[in-house]
Amino acid sequence: MPATSREPRRDYDVVVVGDLNIDLILSGLPRLPQFGEEILARDVVRRIGGSAANFAVCCARLGLRVAFVANVGCDDFGDFLVRQLQQWGVDDAHVGRDPELATGLTVSLSGDVDRAFVTYVGTIDSLTAEDVPRELLSRCRHLHIASYFLQTRLQPGCQELAEAAHEAGASVSLDTGYDPSEEWDGDLLDLLPVVDVFMPNEVEAQQITATETVDAAFAALCGMTPLVVVKTGPDGALASGDGETVQVPAFPTDVMDTTCCGDAFDAGFISGLLAGRPLRESVALGNACGGLMASVKGNEAQVLDCAAVEALVAGACATLEGQA
Repeated sequence: MPATSREPRRDYDVVVVGDLNIDLILSGLPRLPQFGEEILARDVVRRIGGSAANFAVCCARLGLRVAFVANVGCDDFGDFLVRQLQQWGVDDAHVGRDPELATGLTVSLSGDVDRAFVTYVGTIDSLTAEDVPRELLSRCRHLHIASYFLQTRLQPGCQELAEAAHEAGASVSLDTGYDPSEEWDGDLLDLLPVVDVFMPNEVEAQQITATETVDAAFAALCGMTPLVVVKTGPDGALASGDGETVQVPAFPTDVMDTTCCGDAFDAGFISGLLAGRPLRESVALGNACGGLMASVKGNEAQVLDCAAVEALVAGACATLEGQA
């Protein structure tokens, strides 16, 4: 389980390993286009992207000390991403520059309730577990691995990486993201027992467990890893660990863009656990971050103002206590 705020201070609260790419976000789509068809978006923005990068930036916005391990190309997109990390307060010392591959790019097609992605992989899949300095693990409280299925070269070393983090005294979380191959394997079932926190969304959970309902997927995952959180979009999230199971509803939100909501949830949830907050409160913190992110266009992490997040969490916890 994640180390709490009572643990000895380390250089970083979180080391993030995973994808760093350009996000080109087309939002306000009425639906997804078919081949041969053109539809109009309401807005377009270019942002730092990748599930791992989004998580890192959101954690930094919540006041955590974050280091990032990723690869980008030696190109204008790579320069832009490094500058963005620096501006958001994320340590970029371990972001590699690949002279042979172009920086990865994802086009996000975002509607009112869901989104779809088209990705040029480029440097995204160049990262390996060997690129993560083992001394960095001894300097952090927590290791987060994101976009597992997208990064096939990272997969073979993830189990050893998680074990090394544990040996160094750090806890480990995982968000696989969607599997573009739709094979839903990648030796994930061997990795889950050495992961402390697993945070899929409902679609990913059902595909990974080959089940037909969220409840069945959640039950199956609870036997695979110590702490499971299944994000259920507008319904909030389910979580189970240490003998406690909670279901926490989402916050009412005027949805503008669902890009990055799951990553923002992950950041809020992990920040809660690292602060030693109860499970239900940590889930509420994740819901607050996800809801705030959904209320703005284009992955605008500045919306994660700590005071606004805490106000939402306090209100939610008071409501839940009143219903108990």
